[in-house]
Amino acid sequence: MAELYPSIAQCAVVATAFKVLLFPAYRSTDFEVHRNWLALTYSLPIKQWYYEKTSEWTLDYPPAFAYFEWLLAQIAHFIDPNILEIENMGYDRWQAVYFQRTTVILAELLLIYALNCYIRSSSQPAKQTSYAAALSILLSPALLIIDHIHFQYNGFLYGVLLLSLVCARKQSGQLSSGLIFALLLCLKHIYLYLAPAYFVYLLRVYCLGSKTRLDIHLVNSLKLGSGLVIVFGLIFGPFIYWRQLDQLLSRLFPFSRGLCHAYWAPNIWSLYSFTDRVLLLVAPRLGFVIDQDAVHSVTRGLVGNTSFACLPTISPRTTFLLSLVSQMPSLVKLFLQPSWETFMGAVTLCGYSSFLFGWHVHEKAVLLVVIPFSLLALKDRRYLGAFRPLAVAGHVSLFPLLFTAAEFPIKTVYTVFWLLLFLLVFDRLAPVPSRPRVFLLDRFSLLYTTVSIPLIVYCSLAHQFVLYKRKPVPLVSRPSHIQEDQEIWTFEQTGEVFTTYQSYLQRGDFYRQKRFSCEITGHSGLTFFEAFQSESDASGEVEDAFPDALKGPILRKVQFSTISRLDHLVDHVYEDFKHDYYPGESIVVIFGDSSRSPGILREKTKFPELLRADGSIERSAFARYRVCLNNSSDKEIVVEANDLVRERKTFTKQRLRSFLKKSIDHESWIGAPWCVKPEIAQFYQISGSLPPHLTYEHQMAQRKAHSMLKKNDFDGQLLNFSPGLPQLKPKVQRHKRESQDAARLGEEYQRALAANPDFGKIPQQQVEQFLTGPNGINGVSNIVVKSQPKQPPPPPALKYPIEDLELPPVPNKAPRPALKFLSIDPPTPHILPEKSARGILMRSVGPLLETWDTLNVYCEVFQLDSFTFDDYVEALQLTHDIHHCTLISEIHCAVLKKLVNDVNDKNGQVQFSLPESKSSRSEDSSVADTTSLPSPTPEPEAKPSARTTRSSLAKSEAADLKAVQTAGSSTIESKLHRAADMEHATRAYDWKMRLRKRDFGQGAWVYIIVGLLYQLSNDPRRKGTCDEILSKLAPPSQEATIQTAISQYPLIDINTRVKILEILCMLSLETKAIRIYMEECNNNMTEFRKEKIDMQRKRRAAMEDLQSLHEERKILQPRSRTTSPLPELEGLNDSKMTNGTEDEIEMDDEDVVVDTEEEEKPHQGRSLRRANDRATQRRKRAEEERLRKERLQAEKAKKPSKQEKQYEKIVKKIEEAKDQIKEYEEEVSVLENDLRESDCPRTRVLGKDRFWNRYYWFERNAMPYAGLPDSSTAFAGYANGCLWVQGPDDMERQGFIELCEAENRQYYNAFKMRVPERKMIEEGQTHVFNARQWGYLDEPDELDKLIGWLDTHGVREVKLRKELQAQRDKITKYMVQRKRFLAMSAEKKPEDEEPTSRMSTRTKTYTGSATTRRCFAWTNLTAEREIGHMHGEPKPPANNRKQGKPAKKAIEEDVRQTRATSRQGKPLTRQGSRYTF
Repeated sequence: MAELYPSIAQCAVVATAFKVLLFPAYRSTDFEVHRNWLALTYSLPIKQWYYEKTSEWTLDYPPAFAYFEWLLAQIAHFIDPNILEIENMGYDRWQAVYFQRTTVILAELLLIYALNCYIRSSSQPAKQTSYAAALSILLSPALLIIDHIHFQYNGFLYGVLLLSLVCARKQSGQLSSGLIFALLLCLKHIYLYLAPAYFVYLLRVYCLGSKTRLDIHLVNSLKLGSGLVIVFGLIFGPFIYWRQLDQLLSRLFPFSRGLCHAYWAPNIWSLYSFTDRVLLLVAPRLGFVIDQDAVHSVTRGLVGNTSFACLPTISPRTTFLLSLVSQMPSLVKLFLQPSWETFMGAVTLCGYSSFLFGWHVHEKAVLLVVIPFSLLALKDRRYLGAFRPLAVAGHVSLFPLLFTAAEFPIKTVYTVFWLLLFLLVFDRLAPVPSRPRVFLLDRFSLLYTTVSIPLIVYCSLAHQFVLYKRKPVPLVSRPSHIQEDQEIWTFEQTGEVFTTYQSYLQRGDFYRQKRFSCEITGHSGLTFFEAFQSESDASGEVEDAFPDALKGPILRKVQFSTISRLDHLVDHVYEDFKHDYYPGESIVVIFGDSSRSPGILREKTKFPELLRADGSIERSAFARYRVCLNNSSDKEIVVEANDLVRERKTFTKQRLRSFLKKSIDHESWIGAPWCVKPEIAQFYQISGSLPPHLTYEHQMAQRKAHSMLKKNDFDGQLLNFSPGLPQLKPKVQRHKRESQDAARLGEEYQRALAANPDFGKIPQQQVEQFLTGPNGINGVSNIVVKSQPKQPPPPPALKYPIEDLELPPVPNKAPRPALKFLSIDPPTPHILPEKSARGILMRSVGPLLETWDTLNVYCEVFQLDSFTFDDYVEALQLTHDIHHCTLISEIHCAVLKKLVNDVNDKNGQVQFSLPESKSSRSEDSSVADTTSLPSPTPEPEAKPSARTTRSSLAKSEAADLKAVQTAGSSTIESKLHRAADMEHATRAYDWKMRLRKRDFGQGAWVYIIVGLLYQLSNDPRRKGTCDEILSKLAPPSQEATIQTAISQYPLIDINTRVKILEILCMLSLETKAIRIYMEECNNNMTEFRKEKIDMQRKRRAAMEDLQSLHEERKILQPRSRTTSPLPELEGLNDSKMTNGTEDEIEMDDEDVVVDTEEEEKPHQGRSLRRANDRATQRRKRAEEERLRKERLQAEKAKKPSKQEKQYEKIVKKIEEAKDQIKEYEEEVSVLENDLRESDCPRTRVLGKDRFWNRYYWFERNAMPYAGLPDSSTAFAGYANGCLWVQGPDDMERQGFIELCEAENRQYYNAFKMRVPERKMIEEGQTHVFNARQWGYLDEPDELDKLIGWLDTHGVREVKLRKELQAQRDKITKYMVQRKRFLAMSAEKKPEDEEPTSRMSTRTKTYTGSATTRRCFAWTNLTAEREIGHMHGEPKPPANNRKQGKPAKKAIEEDVRQTRATSRQGKPLTRQGSRYTF
């Protein structure tokens, strides 16, 4: 092989470099097919490989190739784990593309090895021809197109095939050949086409004797048979054991795909289809029977059953028999003459026969013929004559695989170059046959090759140019004046009218030209009327086939899209909609056991993305769907997108492309947007007004502005069109100047050296004296350096912050400040509870905080005044006069009113999911409760929870069955409570009717709660809690009346009351009012963010201008004056300011809610605390101002110079810039507060400490710091006033605190204590151990101690410390305010107060202790202002309301004047103004 140059390996290196350049090229759907196979083999057990149907590209290769994909997936896991997610369909990040492209190249190494083996196995005279054949296969354009652009692994598979063929060349390798081919069949079953040749050859040369054909070599037969059994058994055995063979075979042999593939192979059936089309034209004349249903089936080229209009329909059995019969001559010859050359010919002809007559043959199958034939083509010229047309036709037939413009030069130039090169080389190397040639049709191959090249050029270039930039045909406008008796000529199809016969003939000649194309199908070479009819037929098919539910959303998506190419637009829309479903769509629900059920999608609910306080994603955006199953018309389930799929071929890129071509168009100028056709846009109510920035005039003006900017020839008017960036000259490179200086010095040195050869040299005597002298230079002794042993490198330094619990404990460090507990059962037994914790259990503290926070955050929705947490707790602890506590009644009534609409508002529609009542199952009540209400929500039947998955459905059904069994025993239920009797007694005027009419008088809201809880008890999830509450409100030992429920409420404890409010608040979050409020807050936050970014950019620009003015002032400053640095410029280069442009656009929610007002302006806090020094400061400033004015007047008296005038002008501009910056800072501060108050979806946690305790300051977001400024208790000056601490949840506790024995031992060895022991030591005397335990801090010095206790080297505590320091001043302020207010309330005595009285509805006067409680001072001013009365009071009569209008208006105006306002003059609430529902 020394004479063969370049070698196969060298050619492979060059070819690989070229293939790497093709990584970004076009990729077919086969790329996604193999990515999906990587994902399913990696993510699923083997049992599910051939059942997985999430993607339409199911696994349809044999198991050996699936194992191969599994091996690749193990590597892909380290490259990009997202590749291996089954649901991540269409994933094409560059990591995935490069990895999969690289695996194709690496797998092709087997082909290179097989070709080397083939060359080595050839005889010496045939080395050169074998080398040429091997090189043609290695550089084959077919492999380049299919594998490295289109994407497949054919190079690897044909490497296995060639290795098997090479092994069959020698007798010693025949067994290996059979086993390798068996492995190949397990990799891809298309090679079954070649199996007959292998069977005959191995049977003849390996299993039968060479002397007689009936002499059987038993040992060889056993070897071959047992080897085949082992190969197939190892690969197919597991699936046979699991009884999945039928499923596997149905995937490998899908005969339902039809006779012809979507990309047609140039075989017998393409000619058969063409003949059927020709006969269709002459059938009426010849009297043939035409199948009308099959007229449009073949020419579509779609995958599916194909039928013919005139010729008989072909079945799979017919193709199998034809393939077998055409293979028989070569197999008979192989059996009679079993040589390797005959075997190669039989392999080629078997592949050829299957390609010509096979079922559903892809054009890529031509490689089964071309590659084996390449090894025989140089045997003699007879073989070469047959190989030429095969090579040309086979490679050109692959061109439709690459239909994009970017790959057109590659496929054409490379293929033509390969054909010319290797066909010429083969023609030189092919020897003359020993036997005389028989000339039949082989001379036609030269003609075929000669004609094929211009045909390729025409089809690829000229034909495209004829129909390039196809435009809709403009119709002739109708003449304006036509007389009634005037003769006219018309075209029916277009409705055009012509008044002269000459113009009519000219238009008809134009329409009869075969230069038109169908816009939908793409058929070309048609007359106008043929194209018109084709578009009409195809439009109807597209309209019927495309899902109706998707048409409107897709058209709204593409309206005014500026994506220029239609295929790119199709890809973009397909990616957005393939996992998104819309009401009315027919879909398939996949259950946990992989079973499927078709259904109709009824409703869709979108949930936005949620972010944590640190900016990380807490929950990704998702959607839930309500689906009605087809097999059960009354059964609806709630599922997520992962549980839904569409039927195959319902929504494909091909159908989407046809639909878009039918529905949209655009003008011919570059950058024109896509527009929905007017009649279609009107039908779907899509706006057709083009945005101004997309008009042709605006685009042209913008381009003109850019071109003028590039030429530096523009004026102010052009800059208004396009605010382009100024062109910057490149900076002079420093190293270039240094190199020039070095060159100049070098030239001077050379000139000096030429004049004096000793220039720059040191005498040798001085050198020796320096080296050997006792003192060296300047009297310093010579230093002898001894080689030291190399020291080991120091351990790498720790990079903080690290995991908090991995930090070593600090000895003798003060513990965390002691917590206080608002419960009578604190986690630490020896700690005494607070006085205010009367009757509160620890399990109720969390719900108590949650309900208070919900009621205050959404107080505008509920139309409630805000109230302090202490008033809330005190009101819930009342046992006397509770029905006269306005706070208690207003809270319950306000929340209940949001659950059910007023009787005049949508007939009292229920706004949440309410399980069906037992008493409402009768026909009359069910009609009253269901048919009278609109469809969105009202009281549907019991259904799964909001997050319904396949596993939770089974659990829900089991729970329902258990609930039914439990409910079957009425005696047990009657022992718990008498709510059912109470509902039965009031069925004529039940709780829903009472709530719709807002009948809350005399404590009737308690009865409404009883009725609501009783109906909620039908839900198994809430049954236990509801029964417990009902047993106290409707005890079995008392009468079932409304008065019983009202009288029982004062007797229940605070823990039960909190449970009631928790249920009501959870139900209110499902209502439309809360959802609308949250959406409005999100929209406001978006606007506030944009305004804040704009203000920060303006502030930075102003500071940069101020800095430049300051520099000018320094230059112009007179010598008699001194310049002090500007404090405004100190933060100009800070990180906060440098990120004020692009970086702030991507700021997270944490940046939004943190109040930075006091960080930016620290002097405000100090000025508030130093009120006594204000007079002194004012006097000082007045004196300085007087001196400054006197100095200015003295300077004005002099004749100022020109420089001084400029200096004064600069000083004036600096003062203006300072004022502008101050305004921007105030605007940013106001916007940050607006953002904080609008951030209402969730309560933000400040952070976590080393033991995973969470810290909350509830005023941090979604509410004003001290409650609403116009609240009835706004004088308290605080809302909660405490820093709350919650224990770790179960997962954090088990993963970081309660470790296993081995981890405990390891931690003890490191720190001499276990984590629980460390927690007890470092937290001091008080602890919270789980998420149901809460403590709090309410002293400013305790907050400072907590900040000092936190370790900044820990990853969690450094964030918590940062947050606490940022919020410290505000937390401290309201802690102090709370202490002051509670102390003032405690000092008040009953006798010091004026005697007051309160008249109740029972005409009973209450005085004394009731008025001394803080909670009785609260009243609902918000409801009085907005609805004219409090929620618990009946509506005043109409005449009273009319008379009370002026008074109410006066009150509102008075309140509006006293409320604090924002920069826009709006009240400082979450929305900036009251929200109206």
